[in-house]
Amino acid sequence: MLRHVFNSGLSLSVLLGAWLMQACSAVDDTKPDNLLPEETMVSILTDIHLAEARVGQMGLRSVDSSNIVYNRLEKQIFKKYKLDTARYNASYRYYSTHPREMEAVYKEITGRLQKKLDVAKKPTKL
Repeated sequence: MLRHVFNSGLSLSVLLGAWLMQACSAVDDTKPDNLLPEETMVSILTDIHLAEARVGQMGLRSVDSSNIVYNRLEKQIFKKYKLDTARYNASYRYYSTHPREMEAVYKEITGRLQKKLDVAKKPTKL
């Protein structure tokens, strides 16, 4: 019985070691050929976050309804930028594995969203 526990522990150690080696391997730094420019990515993600907020404020009772509305808004965003999901996903994957670039993208996004919020909070002149 002790031998079985040792063998299981050894197998677990080997699997854990292999996983750690894979997790620590270098990130592929090659940019996809169809990578969206940073400025375009900022615009797209800003619109996506606004769409998410809009759906969240609708007060829909089911997740399915929320997903349907969000997916429709997302399609409109992709159409606006003449974008397909493959290019968006490849670009998002690249930026998400490059923290400095993603941080720059999100600094710009938060700045844009803050400006929109400031404009919305300004009292209107009559």
